Amino acid sequence: MTDISRRSMLGGTGKLAIAAGAAGVTPGLVWLKPPGQPQPQPPARPAWRRPRPDWDLLGRRLRGRLLRPGDRGFTAASVPYNRRYAAIAPEGVALCADAADVATAVLWARRYEVPFAARSGGHSYGGYSASRGLVISLAPLNTIRVDRRALTVTTGAGVRLREVYAGLTGSGVAVPGGRCPTVGISGLLLGGGFGFSSRQLGLTCDQLLETEVVTADGQIVRATRASHPGLLWACQGGGGGNFGINTRYTLRATPVGRVSVYRLEWPWSRAAAALEAVQALMSHAPAALSCRVGLDVHGGGTVTGGTPERGVSALGQYFGSSRDLAQLLAPVLAAAWPSAQLVEERSYLAAQAFLAHNVPAGRFASRSRFLARALPAAGIDTAIRQVERWPGSSNPGGGGMTLFAWGGRINQVRPAATAFVHREAAFLMDTEPSWTDRDSPRVVSANLDWLDGIYGALRPFGTAEAYQNFIDPALADWQHAYYGANLPRLKQLKRDWDPDRVFRFPQAIPDATGPS
Repeated sequence: MTDISRRSMLGGTGKLAIAAGAAGVTPGLVWLKPPGQPQPQPPARPAWRRPRPDWDLLGRRLRGRLLRPGDRGFTAASVPYNRRYAAIAPEGVALCADAADVATAVLWARRYEVPFAARSGGHSYGGYSASRGLVISLAPLNTIRVDRRALTVTTGAGVRLREVYAGLTGSGVAVPGGRCPTVGISGLLLGGGFGFSSRQLGLTCDQLLETEVVTADGQIVRATRASHPGLLWACQGGGGGNFGINTRYTLRATPVGRVSVYRLEWPWSRAAAALEAVQALMSHAPAALSCRVGLDVHGGGTVTGGTPERGVSALGQYFGSSRDLAQLLAPVLAAAWPSAQLVEERSYLAAQAFLAHNVPAGRFASRSRFLARALPAAGIDTAIRQVERWPGSSNPGGGGMTLFAWGGRINQVRPAATAFVHREAAFLMDTEPSWTDRDSPRVVSANLDWLDGIYGALRPFGTAEAYQNFIDPALADWQHAYYGANLPRLKQLKRDWDPDRVFRFPQAIPDATGPS
C-alpha cells in the first residue's frame, strides 16, 4: 500500500469515513478495510461537512501527472472517444505512472468524496469512462513485452490495439484482438474481446493468464488461477470497472504465419441475396474463417433529405492460403456476384492493418443482440426495410446493421468457465446510428428513435443476450442480457471485492445483496 494511503489518507487511525463512486453517483459513507470483512456503518455526515478536495495533494503524491482544466493536454486526456459524452468534463485527470499511482488516486477520491472513473482507451459506448470528478487515466501504462519462449504477452493497462500489434511485430506470435486500433486493451479484454481472429484463436479474455488489480481499499493484488482465481475469472468477461482497476495483463500468445483477407461489396439491390449467402457460408465455415457482414447507409435520409448511399459489404480473415479462401468464398460469389472484391494473402500483422477501422466514430449509439441462428428471410427483409428508414446525419459513418460470425473457438469454452457467458451464439448483431455536433436535436432524436425501431423490429429473430462491450445505457434487463447464468457468481465476487460499491456506474454489477 502506498505512503499516501497509510498516512495522508488514513490519518494514522486505520479508519476513514469516506464516500466513493463513479461519474454521477453519490453513495453513502463507508470505511476502508480489506475485502471480504464485515463492514461497520458509521453515522451519516451532513453534506456541508464533506471535505473540500485537495487537488494539490493529489498532484504532489502522483509519480505521474495531474492535469487540471487549462493545463496543456487536459482536453485531449479528458474527452472520451464517443463524443456523445464530451460534455461530461472532469475536474482533473490523473495520468498514472504505475499501479501505486492508481491506488493513490482511488484513495484520494474516496477521502474527498470525488466521483471518479478509470479510463484505458475511453471507448465506453455508454460514456462510463467519463466523469465530472476525476478521470484515472491508465494511458501512461503502455508497455508491452513478448516472451516468445513462454508464448506470453504482458501489457500495461493503457496499451491500445495499435500498440499491441506494433509490439508483436517480428515476434511470429499473436493475441486475438479487435478491429479498432484506438481501443484500449483493458476495455476489450475485460468485456470479452472479439475480432477477426477469435473464431480461430478464441476471445481476448480467454487468453488471460494473470492480471494486476488495484482494489477499492488501495491494495495491489495479483490474480491468477492459483492466487485469487475468482477475481481472475471475473476479469475474463465480467466487464471493465466492476471489481477494481486493472493495471497489467499477461496473455497467452499463439504462433501465427501468413493469413489471407477478403473484402466483398454489393449494390443495395443485392442486399438480400448477399446477406443470405454470407450467413449460409458462415453457418458451416471452418473456424479459420471469420466474417463481418453489414447493411450500411450514410448521407441523406428521411429526416435530413438528400439521397442516401446504401450498400452491403463483407470482410474477414482466413488462417490459410488465398487459394483456399477463394474456394470457400465461391458459393457466396455464385449466389450474389459482388460489384467489388479483394482476396489476397498477407502477413498476420499486415492483415490486421488491412482490417483496421475506427467504427463507430464521432457521436453514436449502439444496440446489440446475439442470434442463435442465421437471420431467416423474414429477418433479412426486416433489416433491409429498417435500414432504408434511417433518418440521415452528417456523420460519414452513417448507420446500419452488422452481423459478426460467432462460433469456432469462441463456442468451445463452457459458458461458466469464464465470466463471458455468450458461448452458444451463431452471430452477434449490432445496430447503430451516428451523428455529429453539427446535427440538430431533431436529427439526433430521429436517429435514436430509429435505433429503437430497428432493435425492436429485429427482436423476434434474436436472443435476450447482449454484448457487454457494446454497453447500452438504454437496455432494460442489462444484468441478465450481459451476464446470464454467470450473474449470481459475479454479484458475489462484487460483494467480496467491492462491498462498499466504490466502483459504481449505472450498469455496474450489483453485489449479492442488491436487486437482480
